[in-house]
Amino acid sequence: MRNPYQRKAASKSQTTITNTSPKDAYRQFIENIVMQRQVIALYHDGWALCATPSGQHALSIWQSKGLAKLLMKDSWANYSIQEISLMSLIQKMIPFLKENNTILSLDLTPEGNNLLVAPDAFLLDIKNFLYQVYLQRPEVFAELKLPLPREIRLHN
Repeated sequence: MRNPYQRKAASKSQTTITNTSPKDAYRQFIENIVMQRQVIALYHDGWALCATPSGQHALSIWQSKGLAKLLMKDSWANYSIQEISLMSLIQKMIPFLKENNTILSLDLTPEGNNLLVAPDAFLLDIKNFLYQVYLQRPEVFAELKLPLPREIRLHN
């Protein structure tokens, strides 16, 4: 007799679609947050922090509210979703993270999967992406009110 509660294995076509390389996922994350002009974080008497395998603190940010909602349980049950503008992220949060030796955890999942990136590298990659957009489609900057790449300071 077949067990009615047994899960079927995912087909190969399903698994290959969702498996993107970390580099592609990172590039997509940057594109999404720039075009949305915001990131999502969780807040309750402080920002939701996780730890890296080496024990370093990491600020968890997401590109969509749906992904962040998946983590609003257990120790983060009382946290609420906060939208952080791209300008606030660039001008306030990233310098603060650099100062406090905290890295970024991008799109943390309930399974613990995420992309870890240093604030300096993240800021540089945002600036580079904005520069590419500026060269290819400068009209987007006026429409979306994006920060000009030359306005982003990499060094304090």
